Amino acid sequence: MRPSLRKISINPLSSFSVRIDREEKLNSNWHYHPELELLLIKNASGTSIIADKVEHFNSTYLVLLGPNLPHTFLFEQKGLNKKSEAIVVHFYENFWGDAFLQLPEMKEIKQLLQTARSGLRLSNEVQREITPLLEKMPDASGLDRMLLLIKILKIAAQKKDYAIIASKGFVYDISDENDIRIKKVYEFTIQNYDREITINEVAELVNLTKESFCRFFKKIARKTYFQFLIEFRIGMACRMLVESNLSIKEIGYSCGYYNLSNFYHQFNKLMGISPLQYQRDYFNLVRESEVA
Repeated sequence: MRPSLRKISINPLSSFSVRIDREEKLNSNWHYHPELELLLIKNASGTSIIADKVEHFNSTYLVLLGPNLPHTFLFEQKGLNKKSEAIVVHFYENFWGDAFLQLPEMKEIKQLLQTARSGLRLSNEVQREITPLLEKMPDASGLDRMLLLIKILKIAAQKKDYAIIASKGFVYDISDENDIRIKKVYEFTIQNYDREITINEVAELVNLTKESFCRFFKKIARKTYFQFLIEFRIGMACRMLVESNLSIKEIGYSCGYYNLSNFYHQFNKLMGISPLQYQRDYFNLVRESEVA
C-alpha cells in the first residue's frame, strides 16, 4: 500500500496548521508528509495503521507522528456521530526556527520530537491533560495558538508517558508494486480476520507464490504475516472484552479462534495476562477512576 505524499495547506500567516475533521472527512488514505502530526480522535472507534503497527482505538486516541511516517485511520462507520471528530495539528520540527530548538530550555521537547519519528501513542493521563488545550487551538490565533502548541509539547515531553508505535529500525521500502500489494493484504485482513486465513490464500491475492509472499511481507512489515494477523486478532479481542457483552468463548470465535485454548494461549503470550484478567483489570480501573 503505497503511502501517498500529502501536501499540507498552511495559512501563509501561520507557521503551522490546525483543523477539525468530522464524519465523512475522518477516514484517510495511506499517506505520509514531511510535517509532524499531532492527532486527537474523539468519540470514535476504529483501526490505525501506523508504520508497521496495527492498533485499535476506542472513543479517544492521541498520537504524535514524526515526519514521513506512513499512516492511515479507518473508522467504524456505525460508531460515528455528530460528536465524532479529529483535531489535527501539522507542524515542521523547525517551524519556530533552528536556533530556538537548540536552546537548553527546549532539550526535552527536542528529544520528544526525535522520539516521535517512530510515532508515539500518548497515555490516557497525558491525553486528559492535553485535550482541553488542543480543543482551544482551532479558535486561537497568532502567538496564543503557538503558545498552546508549546505547552502541549512541554506536557508530553515532561510526562514521558507514551508508547512507541513503530518497530525499532522501521524503514519503509517505497515501491508502487509493493505498496499496492500491502494495501490489498491489510484490507483483506481487516475484512476476514474472523475466519481461517491461509498463507496460500493471501499470496494468491497479490499474485505471489507462498514463499515469495512470506519474504515480501516480512521485508515490508518486519514480521511474518501470521504474527501480524495474531496482533490484529488479539487487538480486536481486547476491544470486544471491554465493549461487548459476548462471552470470552464467543469473542475468541469472533476473532477467528475456533479453538479456545489456542485463543487463551495467543492472548496470554501477547498481552501477558488471560482474557478474563484483562477484562477484570479494565473494569477495575474504570471503577477506580469513577470513584476518584
